[in-house]
Amino acid sequence: MHFPLPLAKLVFLSLIGLFALVANPTTGPGAASAEMVKEPFNGVELGLTPAARHALEESDDKAFPSADAGFSAYYQVGTKGSYGLNKDTVDDYIFDPLRSDDGTAMTGPATLVEIGDNYTVAQMHLTNIDGITSTVNLYYDDEGWVVAYLDNDADSSNIWYAKGVDAENPESNQVDLSKTTFLEAINLVVKDALVGMAIDDDATGFGFYHWQHTTADSFLMMAVVRKVQGPYPVQMAVPATLTVKEVSVTMWISQLNNAQAPCAKVTLDSSDLIGKVCTKGFHSESEDVDDFDDNTNHTWKLIQSDRDEGASGALMIILYAKPNA
Repeated sequence: MHFPLPLAKLVFLSLIGLFALVANPTTGPGAASAEMVKEPFNGVELGLTPAARHALEESDDKAFPSADAGFSAYYQVGTKGSYGLNKDTVDDYIFDPLRSDDGTAMTGPATLVEIGDNYTVAQMHLTNIDGITSTVNLYYDDEGWVVAYLDNDADSSNIWYAKGVDAENPESNQVDLSKTTFLEAINLVVKDALVGMAIDDDATGFGFYHWQHTTADSFLMMAVVRKVQGPYPVQMAVPATLTVKEVSVTMWISQLNNAQAPCAKVTLDSSDLIGKVCTKGFHSESEDVDDFDDNTNHTWKLIQSDRDEGASGALMIILYAKPNA
């Protein structure tokens, strides 16, 4: 599930039956020129496999903090019939301060939240675009389950791992939305701590789940970036047959070597979803789902203002349930 499309285009991960009109920024800021995205998109499934549900929700010693968790991704280490991991090895790796500068994405040792004989819960801090820090919670146990998750009140769009985007000239390279902070955190266990092969988002056993939206079975993810002043508008039609559970947007502003970062905001329909911000970092907000459901047609925009220097980007995630799910 890889989408190495130019940043001047919209990047989709999912949604059957949703179409978008994408303004073409190459014709100038705020250009009305657009194209209809007509090809169908395979929905990204959202849910627990029976094995994961039994291990994380139905086992006698339920160690996973499901009440505290929101959007998540999970993976079981090992091979069929022989799952498991050496918990002490992972503990030693992620909590060792000497490991904080060894080339991994960690900005420093993990913070311990809870530990037991067969499981650990930690908080990890990852270097994102322009050195901005993203925080991901991590659970792992001796049966090989590794779960990266956000807090239960966090916006799902906070999973954007934009580290590979060129913050000086974002439209010169490519974006791959299969790279999320979840996948990075899980690979810190699988690849770095356990010295195994890194997994991709299409690895067998890798899945997504939202612990507070348990009936959501799919999600859509799309992103845009800018390096000059002006809006990047996206028009979309959401089928009325879908039950939308969450709409959230995360916007980043990069500064890099510029004395000042640009200013940017995100609008949804006629309102500011993320108000004007001029400070480097990640900024996120969720839309009221009842307001969103009032219409099937929507327009959202990333608007960069004040300066052409630096860059900005915005990621929208829509969690939804298909009919009869």
